[in-house]
Order: sequence, then C-alpha cells, then structure tokens
Amino acid sequence: MILANNAIMREIDNKEYYMIFCQDCGVSACFADESETEEGTVNMWNTRIAPERKPMTLDEAIEHCEEVATKNCSECAEEHKQLANWLRTLKYLEENAVMPIHKKQDWLDIAKHYGIKQIPLAIEEMAELTQALTKYLRIRQSGQPVRKTMDEVKDSIKEELSDVIVMMIQLQYLFNIDNDTINQIAVEKLDRTMNLMEEKKNDRFKHTNVE
Repeated sequence: MILANNAIMREIDNKEYYMIFCQDCGVSACFADESETEEGTVNMWNTRIAPERKPMTLDEAIEHCEEVATKNCSECAEEHKQLANWLRTLKYLEENAVMPIHKKQDWLDIAKHYGIKQIPLAIEEMAELTQALTKYLRIRQSGQPVRKTMDEVKDSIKEELSDVIVMMIQLQYLFNIDNDTINQIAVEKLDRTMNLMEEKKNDRFKHTNVE
C-alpha cells in the first residue's frame, strides 16, 4: 500500500479511525468509518478529488485573513491579523511603487530596533534632500556657482530622496500610522490642490476674455 503525495497515515484512538496527512502541504483527512480497512483508507486518500481552487486576488487574501482572525483562537487570530497587515503593505507598495517589498520589512525591523532614535536621523535626511534641491534651483534659476555639476546634483537628489523615503517608512511605523489614514489625508489634499488649480485656470480664462 502506497500513499500518494508524500502522505503518511496515523491510527487514532486505538484504531477507531485513520488520519492521513501530506507532509509537504499539511493537508489532512480523517476517515472515521470503523469498518474501513487500512487498505481501503489508503485507496480513498489516493483517489480523492481535490476541490478546484482559483488563486486569490490580493484583496480576497486580505479579506480572508481578516475573516479567519475573527473565528480562530487568540494566537491564530493575531497571526492572521499580522498577515493581513503584511498583505496590505504589499498592496500599497504595488500600487505606489515606493520601495521594493523585499526590503520594506528590513527597514521596519531597523525602526523597531532603534525606536525614536531614528527621528533625528529622519530630520537630518530631510535636510540633506532640501540642500540638494536648493542647489538644483540655484543652478536652474539664478546661475549661482555650485561646486557640483548638474548631473552630480541630480544624483544627489536621487540618493537623498531614497534616504528620505526609507525614513518616512520608519516614521510611519514608529507613529503607528496605517496606510488607509495616509491615503485618506493624501486624497483630501489632492482634491484641495486640484480645486485650487481649477479655480486659477478659470480666473485666467475670465481675465483673457475681459481683455
């Protein structure tokens, strides 16, 4: 008798029934018919029809984890809540392409390790980005002498912007700000900005017609 799919069989409760589970994926099945022979049980496992499962979308996976978290024990619920949060982070990064996902958790680990000591570092990185942008404007607008070339200044902006982004990720973690809150605030500010742009456009149109 050979069990397919790298499965093994256990006798439960003095051979009252058999449990078979796959060592690869952990899927298991219990056969509680006491009249079933060991050979018949093996045959049932090997000839079973697995349900057809379509891959979940990211939103479906998040919803599933949240649902499971409400039904399981406290330990399992916490694990599924954490998984749901990770999936939300993945979705956010996919939609916004801010940081590679395989590095995001590393930066969060750094923030967790150093704590509020990262706040002065964030301020420093933002100041360095400000300095790089100021040099860029000096070259473009007023022609004031700058020790670096335009290409060097642009390279500095890339580097400092990257530093600021990873610090923003850490600040979001340190202040426990979820992505939904950030997106909500960003959308509100975007709406205000778009409205202001539309008002200015209408004002210019009116002045043009008057002239």
